[in-house]
Amino acid sequence: MPEKIPQFTPRVLYLSYAFPPGVSGRFPDLNPAGHAAETRMIQAMQRVTPVNSVGMLAHETHGRLEPRDDSIGLDHDFLMWSRSPEIWHRWQAWRSLCHFYLQWTARHGLPDVILVKNFGPVYNWFIRWLRRQSPRPLLALLLADSGSLGQPIPLGKRLRYALKPMVTLDEGKAIRWFDACISFGLGTRQYFEPRGIPWMWMPSAYNFTYDLPPAQAATSAGPIRFGYFGALSEHTTVVPLVHAFLEARIHGTLRMCGHGKLAGSLKELAARHSNFIFDGTLPRQSDCLDWAQQVDVLLNPRLPHFGLENSFPSKIFEYGVTGRAILTTRTGGVDQVLGESGLYLETENFLPALASRLREVSATDRAELHRRGMAIREKIVHDYTWDAQARRMVDFLGRAAAARKRLF
Repeated sequence: MPEKIPQFTPRVLYLSYAFPPGVSGRFPDLNPAGHAAETRMIQAMQRVTPVNSVGMLAHETHGRLEPRDDSIGLDHDFLMWSRSPEIWHRWQAWRSLCHFYLQWTARHGLPDVILVKNFGPVYNWFIRWLRRQSPRPLLALLLADSGSLGQPIPLGKRLRYALKPMVTLDEGKAIRWFDACISFGLGTRQYFEPRGIPWMWMPSAYNFTYDLPPAQAATSAGPIRFGYFGALSEHTTVVPLVHAFLEARIHGTLRMCGHGKLAGSLKELAARHSNFIFDGTLPRQSDCLDWAQQVDVLLNPRLPHFGLENSFPSKIFEYGVTGRAILTTRTGGVDQVLGESGLYLETENFLPALASRLREVSATDRAELHRRGMAIREKIVHDYTWDAQARRMVDFLGRAAAARKRLF
Protein backbone atom coordinates (compact mmCIF):
# COMPACT_ATOMS: atom_id res chain seq x y z
CA MET A 1 0.00 0.00 0.00
CA PRO A 2 1.55 3.38 -1.03
CA GLU A 3 2.50 5.75 1.78
CA LYS A 4 0.02 8.61 2.23
CA ILE A 5 1.56 11.99 1.45
CA PRO A 6 0.95 14.45 4.34
CA GLN A 7 -1.28 17.40 3.44
CA PHE A 8 0.62 20.68 3.14
CA THR A 9 -0.55 23.22 5.75
CA PRO A 10 0.60 26.71 4.77
CA ARG A 11 1.82 29.43 7.11
CA VAL A 12 -0.46 32.43 6.52
CA LEU A 13 -0.03 36.16 7.09
CA TYR A 14 -3.48 37.78 7.01
CA LEU A 15 -4.03 41.47 6.19
CA SER A 16 -7.21 42.36 8.05
CA TYR A 17 -9.72 45.06 9.00
CA ALA A 18 -10.88 43.30 12.18
CA PHE A 19 -10.69 44.95 15.60
CA PRO A 20 -8.38 43.74 18.36
CA PRO A 21 -10.13 41.97 21.27
CA GLY A 22 -12.30 44.11 23.52
CA VAL A 23 -12.87 47.01 21.10
CA SER A 24 -15.75 46.32 18.67
CA GLY A 25 -18.48 46.61 21.33
CA ARG A 26 -17.95 50.39 21.46
CA PHE A 27 -18.21 50.85 17.68
CA PRO A 28 -21.42 49.08 16.54
CA ASP A 29 -21.68 51.11 13.32
CA LEU A 30 -18.22 50.13 12.01
CA ASN A 31 -19.12 46.98 10.07
CA PRO A 32 -19.75 44.59 13.00
CA ALA A 33 -20.81 41.70 10.72
CA GLY A 34 -17.53 41.88 8.80
CA HIS A 35 -15.55 42.13 12.02
CA ALA A 36 -17.23 39.08 13.54
CA ALA A 37 -16.71 37.06 10.35
CA GLU A 38 -13.01 37.95 10.12
CA THR A 39 -12.44 37.16 13.78
CA ARG A 40 -14.22 33.79 13.78
CA MET A 41 -12.62 32.83 10.46
CA ILE A 42 -9.04 33.51 11.57
CA GLN A 43 -9.58 31.91 14.98
CA ALA A 44 -10.78 28.76 13.18
CA MET A 45 -7.87 28.84 10.69
CA GLN A 46 -5.43 29.13 13.60
CA ARG A 47 -6.76 25.81 14.88
CA VAL A 48 -5.69 24.23 11.56
CA THR A 49 -2.52 26.06 10.52
CA PRO A 50 -0.23 28.91 11.75
CA VAL A 51 -1.83 32.31 11.02
CA ASN A 52 -0.51 35.75 11.98
CA SER A 53 -2.41 38.96 11.28
CA VAL A 54 -2.03 42.65 10.55
CA GLY A 55 -4.87 45.10 11.26
CA MET A 56 -6.01 48.30 9.56
CA LEU A 57 -8.54 50.19 11.72
CA ALA A 58 -10.90 53.07 10.97
CA HIS A 59 -9.92 56.55 12.12
CA GLU A 60 -12.78 56.63 14.65
CA THR A 61 -10.90 54.09 16.79
CA HIS A 62 -7.56 55.90 16.88
CA GLY A 63 -6.59 56.57 20.50
CA ARG A 64 -9.80 54.88 21.70
CA LEU A 65 -8.86 51.23 22.06
CA GLU A 66 -9.06 51.45 25.87
CA PRO A 67 -10.80 50.48 28.06
CA ARG A 68 -11.36 47.00 26.62
CA ASP A 69 -14.56 44.98 27.04
CA ASP A 70 -15.37 41.31 26.38
CA SER A 71 -16.06 41.67 22.63
CA ILE A 72 -14.29 39.35 20.20
CA GLY A 73 -11.27 40.37 18.14
CA LEU A 74 -7.89 39.40 16.69
CA ASP A 75 -4.52 39.75 18.43
CA HIS A 76 -2.67 41.43 15.57
CA ASP A 77 1.09 41.32 15.19
CA PHE A 78 0.99 44.84 13.72
CA LEU A 79 -1.65 47.59 13.76
CA MET A 80 -2.32 50.62 11.53
CA TRP A 81 -5.08 53.24 11.26
CA SER A 82 -6.83 54.83 8.29
CA ARG A 83 -6.62 58.55 9.10
CA SER A 84 -6.66 62.04 7.59
CA PRO A 85 -4.87 63.52 5.75
CA GLU A 86 -5.22 60.43 3.60
CA ILE A 87 -2.24 60.86 1.28
CA TRP A 88 0.16 61.19 4.23
CA HIS A 89 -1.22 58.42 6.44
CA ARG A 90 -1.71 55.93 3.60
CA TRP A 91 1.87 56.43 2.46
CA GLN A 92 3.15 56.16 6.04
CA ALA A 93 1.05 53.04 6.68
CA TRP A 94 2.36 51.41 3.48
CA ARG A 95 5.96 52.20 4.41
CA SER A 96 5.49 50.89 7.96
CA LEU A 97 3.80 47.71 6.65
CA CYS A 98 6.72 47.04 4.29
CA HIS A 99 9.15 47.60 7.18
CA PHE A 100 7.15 45.27 9.46
CA TYR A 101 7.07 42.58 6.75
CA LEU A 102 10.82 42.67 6.22
CA GLN A 103 11.51 42.50 9.96
CA TRP A 104 8.91 39.78 10.55
CA THR A 105 10.18 37.57 7.72
CA ALA A 106 13.77 38.06 8.88
CA ARG A 107 12.76 36.61 12.28
CA HIS A 108 10.23 34.00 11.22
CA GLY A 109 10.97 33.23 7.59
CA LEU A 110 8.81 33.74 4.53
CA PRO A 111 5.12 32.83 4.99
CA ASP A 112 3.60 30.49 2.42
CA VAL A 113 0.56 32.73 1.84
CA ILE A 114 -0.32 36.40 2.17
CA LEU A 115 -4.14 36.50 2.50
CA VAL A 116 -5.60 39.98 1.89
CA LYS A 117 -9.12 41.10 2.84
CA ASN A 118 -10.68 43.00 -0.11
CA PHE A 119 -9.16 45.83 -2.15
CA GLY A 120 -7.87 48.63 0.08
CA PRO A 121 -5.39 51.43 -0.73
CA VAL A 122 -2.59 50.47 1.67
CA TYR A 123 -2.92 46.73 1.14
CA ASN A 124 -3.11 47.21 -2.65
CA TRP A 125 0.17 49.12 -2.68
CA PHE A 126 1.77 46.55 -0.41
CA ILE A 127 0.75 43.71 -2.75
CA ARG A 128 2.13 45.58 -5.76
CA TRP A 129 5.42 46.12 -3.87
CA LEU A 130 5.48 42.47 -2.80
CA ARG A 131 5.07 41.28 -6.40
CA ARG A 132 8.45 42.87 -7.17
CA GLN A 133 10.19 40.91 -4.39
CA SER A 134 11.86 37.57 -4.96
CA PRO A 135 11.21 35.14 -3.48
CA ARG A 136 7.68 35.98 -2.39
CA PRO A 137 4.68 34.08 -0.97
CA LEU A 138 1.45 33.13 -2.73
CA LEU A 139 -0.73 36.27 -2.85
CA ALA A 140 -4.37 35.34 -2.14
CA LEU A 141 -7.38 37.66 -2.14
CA LEU A 142 -10.20 37.16 0.37
CA LEU A 143 -12.97 38.91 -1.56
CA ALA A 144 -15.82 39.51 0.89
CA ASP A 145 -17.44 42.22 -1.24
CA SER A 146 -16.79 44.63 -4.09
CA GLY A 147 -19.16 47.34 -5.27
CA SER A 148 -17.30 48.12 -8.49
CA LEU A 149 -16.04 44.76 -9.79
CA GLY A 150 -17.69 44.13 -13.13
CA GLN A 151 -19.41 47.55 -13.12
CA PRO A 152 -18.80 50.24 -15.77
CA ILE A 153 -16.79 53.19 -14.46
CA PRO A 154 -18.06 56.59 -15.69
CA LEU A 155 -15.48 59.04 -17.01
CA GLY A 156 -16.36 61.61 -14.33
CA LYS A 157 -15.70 59.09 -11.59
CA ARG A 158 -12.40 58.12 -13.19
CA LEU A 159 -11.34 61.78 -13.17
CA ARG A 160 -12.39 62.30 -9.53
CA TYR A 161 -10.63 59.17 -8.33
CA ALA A 162 -7.47 60.03 -10.27
CA LEU A 163 -6.94 62.70 -7.61
CA LYS A 164 -7.45 60.33 -4.68
CA PRO A 165 -4.22 59.04 -3.13
CA MET A 166 -3.33 55.38 -3.64
CA VAL A 167 -6.84 54.36 -4.77
CA THR A 168 -7.25 51.60 -7.37
CA LEU A 169 -10.57 52.34 -9.06
CA ASP A 170 -10.60 49.50 -11.58
CA GLU A 171 -10.76 46.37 -9.45
CA GLY A 172 -10.89 44.24 -12.60
CA LYS A 173 -7.22 45.17 -13.10
CA ALA A 174 -6.37 44.62 -9.43
CA ILE A 175 -7.47 40.98 -9.77
CA ARG A 176 -4.31 40.33 -11.78
CA TRP A 177 -2.09 41.13 -8.82
CA PHE A 178 -3.24 37.97 -7.01
CA ASP A 179 -2.37 34.31 -7.46
CA ALA A 180 -5.59 32.92 -5.96
CA CYS A 181 -8.99 34.08 -4.64
CA ILE A 182 -11.39 32.95 -1.91
CA SER A 183 -14.68 34.73 -2.55
CA PHE A 184 -17.80 35.15 -0.41
CA GLY A 185 -19.85 35.89 -3.57
CA LEU A 186 -20.74 33.10 -5.97
CA GLY A 187 -20.91 35.53 -8.90
CA THR A 188 -17.21 36.43 -8.85
CA ARG A 189 -16.08 33.13 -10.40
CA GLN A 190 -16.35 34.71 -13.89
CA TYR A 191 -13.62 37.26 -13.11
CA PHE A 192 -10.99 34.76 -11.93
CA GLU A 193 -11.22 31.32 -13.52
CA PRO A 194 -11.07 32.59 -17.17
CA ARG A 195 -7.76 34.25 -16.22
CA GLY A 196 -6.44 30.98 -14.80
CA ILE A 197 -6.56 32.25 -11.19
CA PRO A 198 -7.56 29.52 -8.71
CA TRP A 199 -10.91 30.48 -7.18
CA MET A 200 -12.93 29.11 -4.26
CA TRP A 201 -16.44 29.99 -3.10
CA MET A 202 -16.63 30.33 0.67
CA PRO A 203 -19.83 32.23 1.59
CA SER A 204 -18.86 32.67 5.27
CA ALA A 205 -20.35 30.81 8.25
CA TYR A 206 -22.29 31.58 11.39
CA ASN A 207 -20.45 33.78 13.87
CA PHE A 208 -22.31 33.00 17.10
CA THR A 209 -23.12 29.57 18.55
CA TYR A 210 -26.77 29.53 19.55
CA ASP A 211 -28.92 27.05 21.47
CA LEU A 212 -32.64 27.34 20.82
CA PRO A 213 -34.86 28.17 23.79
CA PRO A 214 -36.59 25.07 25.21
CA ALA A 215 -40.22 25.56 24.12
CA GLN A 216 -40.29 26.13 20.37
CA ALA A 217 -43.93 27.10 19.71
CA ALA A 218 -44.67 25.61 16.29
CA THR A 219 -48.42 25.97 16.86
CA SER A 220 -48.65 29.46 18.37
CA ALA A 221 -51.87 31.26 17.59
CA GLY A 222 -52.23 34.57 15.80
CA PRO A 223 -50.99 36.09 12.54
CA ILE A 224 -47.57 35.29 11.08
CA ARG A 225 -44.87 37.63 12.37
CA PHE A 226 -42.06 38.89 10.11
CA GLY A 227 -38.65 40.24 11.12
CA TYR A 228 -35.36 41.69 9.90
CA PHE A 229 -32.07 42.33 11.67
CA GLY A 230 -28.84 43.68 10.23
CA ALA A 231 -27.55 46.76 8.43
CA LEU A 232 -29.98 49.65 7.92
CA SER A 233 -28.64 51.17 4.71
CA GLU A 234 -29.78 51.75 1.16
CA HIS A 235 -28.20 48.58 -0.23
CA THR A 236 -30.20 46.38 2.18
CA THR A 237 -33.55 47.63 0.77
CA VAL A 238 -35.04 47.92 4.27
CA VAL A 239 -37.21 51.03 3.69
CA PRO A 240 -38.81 49.58 0.50
CA LEU A 241 -39.33 46.38 2.52
CA VAL A 242 -41.36 48.27 5.12
CA HIS A 243 -43.44 50.02 2.44
CA ALA A 244 -44.12 46.71 0.66
CA PHE A 245 -45.17 45.12 3.95
CA LEU A 246 -47.58 47.99 4.71
CA GLU A 247 -49.01 47.90 1.17
CA ALA A 248 -49.57 44.13 1.44
CA ARG A 249 -52.18 44.85 4.16
CA ILE A 250 -51.66 41.60 6.01
CA HIS A 251 -52.66 41.03 9.62
CA GLY A 252 -49.22 40.19 10.96
CA THR A 253 -46.43 42.44 12.22
CA LEU A 254 -42.98 43.37 10.96
CA ARG A 255 -40.24 43.90 13.55
CA MET A 256 -36.83 45.32 12.73
CA CYS A 257 -33.59 46.04 14.55
CA GLY A 258 -30.11 46.97 13.42
CA HIS A 259 -27.68 49.82 12.86
CA GLY A 260 -27.10 52.32 10.09
CA LYS A 261 -28.04 55.66 8.56
CA LEU A 262 -31.67 54.74 7.92
CA ALA A 263 -32.50 54.18 11.60
CA GLY A 264 -34.14 57.63 11.88
CA SER A 265 -36.41 57.04 8.86
CA LEU A 266 -37.46 53.64 10.21
CA LYS A 267 -38.22 55.09 13.63
CA GLU A 268 -40.50 57.66 11.99
CA LEU A 269 -42.31 54.93 10.01
CA ALA A 270 -42.81 52.88 13.18
CA ALA A 271 -44.36 55.89 14.91
CA ARG A 272 -47.02 56.09 12.16
CA HIS A 273 -47.83 52.37 11.76
CA SER A 274 -48.72 50.12 14.69
CA ASN A 275 -47.93 46.88 12.82
CA PHE A 276 -44.35 47.95 12.08
CA ILE A 277 -42.11 47.86 15.19
CA PHE A 278 -38.59 49.27 15.15
CA ASP A 279 -36.43 48.07 18.06
CA GLY A 280 -33.33 50.11 17.24
CA THR A 281 -29.83 48.82 17.95
CA LEU A 282 -29.38 45.93 20.38
CA PRO A 283 -26.48 46.03 22.87
CA ARG A 284 -24.58 43.21 21.14
CA GLN A 285 -24.76 41.69 17.67
CA SER A 286 -25.30 38.23 19.18
CA ASP A 287 -28.45 39.53 20.92
CA CYS A 288 -30.16 39.45 17.52
CA LEU A 289 -30.51 35.67 17.78
CA ASP A 290 -32.69 35.84 20.91
CA TRP A 291 -34.56 38.81 19.42
CA ALA A 292 -35.47 36.68 16.37
CA GLN A 293 -37.49 34.29 18.55
CA GLN A 294 -40.27 36.93 18.52
CA VAL A 295 -40.97 36.31 14.82
CA ASP A 296 -41.87 33.41 12.53
CA VAL A 297 -40.14 34.50 9.28
CA LEU A 298 -36.92 36.45 8.81
CA LEU A 299 -36.58 38.60 5.69
CA ASN A 300 -33.58 39.24 3.44
CA PRO A 301 -34.67 41.58 0.61
CA ARG A 302 -31.17 41.99 -0.89
CA LEU A 303 -31.20 43.01 -4.56
CA PRO A 304 -28.39 42.46 -7.11
CA HIS A 305 -27.51 46.18 -7.03
CA PHE A 306 -24.35 47.98 -5.85
CA GLY A 307 -22.23 44.94 -6.79
CA LEU A 308 -24.00 42.75 -4.20
CA GLU A 309 -23.66 39.70 -6.45
CA ASN A 310 -19.99 39.95 -5.48
CA SER A 311 -20.75 39.26 -1.80
CA PHE A 312 -22.91 37.07 0.43
CA PRO A 313 -25.30 38.32 3.15
CA SER A 314 -23.57 37.00 6.27
CA LYS A 315 -26.72 37.44 8.33
CA ILE A 316 -28.22 34.46 6.48
CA PHE A 317 -26.14 32.20 8.74
CA GLU A 318 -27.30 33.99 11.88
CA TYR A 319 -30.85 33.82 10.52
CA GLY A 320 -30.33 30.11 9.94
CA VAL A 321 -29.23 29.15 13.45
CA THR A 322 -32.32 30.82 14.99
CA GLY A 323 -34.59 28.09 13.59
CA ARG A 324 -36.85 30.66 11.93
CA ALA A 325 -38.11 30.37 8.34
CA ILE A 326 -36.30 32.65 5.86
CA LEU A 327 -37.85 34.61 2.98
CA THR A 328 -35.03 35.90 0.77
CA THR A 329 -33.83 36.79 -2.69
CA ARG A 330 -31.28 34.47 -4.29
CA THR A 331 -28.71 37.29 -4.63
CA GLY A 332 -25.16 36.15 -3.93
CA GLY A 333 -25.97 32.44 -4.00
CA VAL A 334 -28.28 32.33 -0.97
CA ASP A 335 -30.38 29.57 -2.57
CA GLN A 336 -27.23 27.41 -2.86
CA VAL A 337 -26.92 27.54 0.94
CA LEU A 338 -30.57 27.29 2.04
CA GLY A 339 -31.71 24.84 -0.64
CA GLU A 340 -35.35 23.80 -0.91
CA SER A 341 -36.15 24.80 2.68
CA GLY A 342 -35.78 28.51 1.87
CA LEU A 343 -38.64 30.74 0.74
CA TYR A 344 -37.60 32.88 -2.23
CA LEU A 345 -38.33 36.29 -3.73
CA GLU A 346 -37.82 37.19 -7.38
CA THR A 347 -35.95 40.43 -8.02
CA GLU A 348 -37.75 41.52 -11.21
CA ASN A 349 -40.68 43.88 -10.61
CA PHE A 350 -39.53 43.61 -7.03
CA LEU A 351 -41.89 45.67 -4.86
CA PRO A 352 -45.18 44.23 -6.21
CA ALA A 353 -43.62 40.76 -6.13
CA LEU A 354 -42.51 41.29 -2.53
CA ALA A 355 -45.96 42.42 -1.39
CA SER A 356 -47.55 39.43 -3.12
CA ARG A 357 -45.05 36.99 -1.60
CA LEU A 358 -45.58 38.44 1.89
CA ARG A 359 -49.32 37.80 1.51
CA GLU A 360 -48.63 34.20 0.42
CA VAL A 361 -46.27 33.50 3.30
CA SER A 362 -48.61 35.11 5.82
CA ALA A 363 -51.23 32.51 4.80
CA THR A 364 -48.79 29.58 5.28
CA ASP A 365 -49.37 27.17 8.14
CA ARG A 366 -47.08 28.06 11.03
CA ALA A 367 -46.07 24.43 11.50
CA GLU A 368 -44.77 24.37 7.90
CA LEU A 369 -42.76 27.53 8.53
CA HIS A 370 -41.35 25.94 11.66
CA ARG A 371 -40.39 22.80 9.71
CA ARG A 372 -38.54 24.88 7.12
CA GLY A 373 -36.75 26.89 9.76
CA MET A 374 -35.55 23.83 11.64
CA ALA A 375 -34.39 22.15 8.41
CA ILE A 376 -32.33 25.26 7.59
CA ARG A 377 -30.85 25.32 11.09
CA GLU A 378 -29.82 21.67 10.84
CA LYS A 379 -28.09 22.29 7.51
CA ILE A 380 -26.31 25.45 8.66
CA VAL A 381 -25.08 23.92 11.92
CA HIS A 382 -23.86 20.81 10.11
CA ASP A 383 -22.25 22.32 6.99
CA TYR A 384 -21.38 25.95 7.77
CA THR A 385 -19.31 26.08 10.93
CA TRP A 386 -16.16 28.17 10.80
CA ASP A 387 -14.11 25.07 11.62
CA ALA A 388 -15.45 23.34 8.50
CA GLN A 389 -14.88 26.44 6.35
CA ALA A 390 -11.38 26.93 7.77
CA ARG A 391 -10.39 23.39 6.79
CA ARG A 392 -11.65 24.00 3.24
CA MET A 393 -9.81 27.33 3.01
CA VAL A 394 -6.54 25.97 4.35
CA ASP A 395 -6.74 23.02 1.95
CA PHE A 396 -7.36 25.39 -0.99
CA LEU A 397 -4.53 27.75 0.02
CA GLY A 398 -2.19 24.82 0.65
CA ARG A 399 -2.82 23.37 -2.79
CA ALA A 400 -2.39 26.77 -4.47
CA ALA A 401 0.82 27.52 -2.55
CA ALA A 402 2.25 24.05 -3.26
CA ALA A 403 1.48 24.45 -6.98
CA ARG A 404 3.25 27.82 -7.03
CA LYS A 405 6.30 26.35 -5.26
CA ARG A 406 6.53 23.66 -7.93
CA LEU A 407 6.49 26.33 -10.65
CA PHE A 408 9.01 28.67 -9.01
